[in-house]
Amino acid sequence: MNPGNFCRKLEGIVTGTGFKRSIPGLDLTALRDADGTILTASTEPDVAALETHFVGLQSNTSQTDLGTLVFMVPRDYDATVDKMRIRFLACSAGDTDTPTIDASIYRKRAGADLSDDLDPTISDKVNNNTAKAGWVEVKVEGEDLEPGDVLTCVFAASAHTTDILYIYALEVVYMGDLAYYEDDERNDWQD
Repeated sequence: MNPGNFCRKLEGIVTGTGFKRSIPGLDLTALRDADGTILTASTEPDVAALETHFVGLQSNTSQTDLGTLVFMVPRDYDATVDKMRIRFLACSAGDTDTPTIDASIYRKRAGADLSDDLDPTISDKVNNNTAKAGWVEVKVEGEDLEPGDVLTCVFAASAHTTDILYIYALEVVYMGDLAYYEDDERNDWQD
């Protein structure tokens, strides 16, 4: 049996014990500004050389908007566990400010109205050691997410009036199953 047939023919997967996965292809280039423009050197936040050989995003002092990310909850998302993390590799450009990252997240589901803000848990404070960025996470759990939901995530930093905020990377991780969560979606295309 080849791997494609194996995943498609799985039956009786017990949910609720998913394993950690990440959404491939999502990175800082997926973020947009408030009007949907791809982030560049002339947007806020702007794309900049954070270090000699590293380009990322910088949120200038007093700038709180960090961009918007739209993505679909993966089809193998384990809705029984219902845990997702949106992770940022970030640090403060100085040793004064230690902002957090928050998100307003809205869910669109087939056959349903747009949700109110899901109000996920704000990240811990970013590292203010300029030589060592650290991962901070916006925690999205217990929000009744289902595979196929589309999320719009509007990110904002808390006040940082002295130091620029550097963001090196973005990752979305979640608890997933081996194959599509819904048994009837693993089969052949339906015409």
